[in-house]
This record gives sequence, C-alpha cells and structure tokens, in this order.
Amino acid sequence: MTLPLCRPATATVITLSFIGGLRTFELIWATTKGGPGFSSDLIGSVIYKQYRAGFYGLSTAGNVVLFLLISILVVPLTWFLNRREGHQ
Repeated sequence: MTLPLCRPATATVITLSFIGGLRTFELIWATTKGGPGFSSDLIGSVIYKQYRAGFYGLSTAGNVVLFLLISILVVPLTWFLNRREGHQ
C-alpha cells in the first residue's frame, strides 16, 4: 500500500481530529471548570457558563460563532489536504 492510496483516509482523520480539538470541553471542565479565574476558559466552557447562567441567546450566538470559526478553518484545511499534485 502506498501513501497516495492512504491520502483520502489520512485527510479525513486529520480534519476530524482538528474539529475535535476545537470542540474540546469535557477535560477542561472536569479538571478546572475554566479557572482559576478565566485562565483555562475555552469557547466551549464560555458557552456552557452562559447557558447555565440563563443567557440562552448569548450561548446560542456563541455556538454560531464556534460553528463559523470551525468552518472558516476547516474548509481551507480540507482543500489543502485533498488537492492533488499537478491538478489544480
């Protein structure tokens, strides 16, 4: 098996791992709950804190921002990983 045959599977794994990394929430919340202060807050923990405080519109807007951020970063990454040598 050669690397060109593995390229689509590798591109998919890299893309999904990148998206998973941007959505990290559970480990940070379980260990520090975003503290001390706001030193380990991520977008996911800020959205969750806003939702728990009853700011449903703000947490929904945060989810939209997270979606747009992931989309803006993943589309060029996917394009780069799926391009072929000599065919552009």
